[in-house]
Amino acid sequence: MQSWVAYSILCLITWGLWGVVLKYAYQGGNWLQTYFASAITSFILAVSVFIAAKGSLNLGRSLYFAMIAGLLGGVGYIFFIKALETGKASIVIPLTALYPAVTAVIAFILLGEHIKPTQAVGLALALVAAVLLSL
Repeated sequence: MQSWVAYSILCLITWGLWGVVLKYAYQGGNWLQTYFASAITSFILAVSVFIAAKGSLNLGRSLYFAMIAGLLGGVGYIFFIKALETGKASIVIPLTALYPAVTAVIAFILLGEHIKPTQAVGLALALVAAVLLSL
């Protein structure tokens, strides 16, 4: 098995557990407490991994894009937590997991990446899935 396949499967399992555990977090707290505890734990993990890898920061263009990505991810995470606060995990999580379709469209527009006909069908089906999940 190639390493990227193993990492992808581990990511799939980890993120699948993540959403359910987050829903359990609401049984004893509100969205702000849930967000803070989760975000601070992610920060501690990030610092630990950075230190363990003996990383360094180069103040180049890539770092700024990484910071913007982190900001967008954090804001999206707040919206995700707010949706999960009152919505069903079985609907919120699959619906928000359709974000790669948004990425594909934006990559087509901004980066000039090509979308094959089969991928266009997949994007259309993702849109149908979003509508069906929200009913």
